[in-house]
Amino acid sequence: MIQQHGGNISRLDNIFDFSENINPLGTPESVKAAISEALSSIEHYPDPYCTELRSKLAVCEKMPAENIVCGNGADDLIFRIVHALRPRKALICAPTFSEYRKALEEVGCEICEHILTESSGFTMTDSFIEELDANYDICFVCSPNNPTGKLVKPEILKRLADKCHEKNTILVCDECFLGFVQNGADFSLRRCMNESCMILKAFTKLYAMAGIRLGYAAFGSTDLAQLVQNSGQFWSVSSLAQTAGIAALGEDDYVRRTAGYIARERNILISEMRDMGVRVFDSSVNFLLFRSIPELCEKMLSMGILIRDCCNFDGLSEGYYRIAVRTHEENTAFLNALRRCLNG
Repeated sequence: MIQQHGGNISRLDNIFDFSENINPLGTPESVKAAISEALSSIEHYPDPYCTELRSKLAVCEKMPAENIVCGNGADDLIFRIVHALRPRKALICAPTFSEYRKALEEVGCEICEHILTESSGFTMTDSFIEELDANYDICFVCSPNNPTGKLVKPEILKRLADKCHEKNTILVCDECFLGFVQNGADFSLRRCMNESCMILKAFTKLYAMAGIRLGYAAFGSTDLAQLVQNSGQFWSVSSLAQTAGIAALGEDDYVRRTAGYIARERNILISEMRDMGVRVFDSSVNFLLFRSIPELCEKMLSMGILIRDCCNFDGLSEGYYRIAVRTHEENTAFLNALRRCLNG
């Protein structure tokens, strides 16, 4: 079963869904309550500038609210950034999130891929930076990367940010999964941000708000932020999404508990899968990339487990799969099903 993205379970019943990388702790109760209370205001248009939400994000990000743009999920912002800037040539990694390529193709941008190899554990090195020259208008990196779960090392990120600034290249760093990482702030581009940098973040995965589309971009340049703010639809973020985001920003303990829970369950999954002889790649986040037998998706689905076939990611092929780190009960069910598949 090859999917464009995870989480496509509308036609499936009684399934443990390991294809989508959503927080297994579920949506915080404060977020649910805030949405419920906001229902009475849905007859009114939302604030197109997300004034209150951006004000709170400015405190979290320690930057002016004018440097923050909210959107209908991080995907919306990827397309708004690309359509606002109209880059002619871009550098991306492979494998990585497919929406960067899709957005760039929409504006006729020439796309160059830097292949992350299995032999290097899919880790970004200085070789990516060495490819950059003044001909590139924009580059996208994802840290932690999807589907590999790999962080970009802070020293690599710093050198990349500096070179992009030197070459007048826009650097977009997708940090949508960084909240799942213990001490994740130590790995953020925020620590070495300059006027050429943009950071993408989303509430979707971390706060289990996939049905409430909400993301934001933080910019090193106020002018770039204004350019992207003026791109795309005017009312891009619903009033319910803005309310949910404001409530979620008060859930610091929830985020800390999430990172600890994910780390414990991820280590169990990696250990058990490797004991079965499965090639599992190290990860810092709430999903795992691994290699196994052909047609594993279909076999696992017959046992009530939906996993992500990764053969449609550039740089990967048949036999690569991704699973989310779920609850302990679900993870145990996954391991039992995988053991039966591998043992015949």
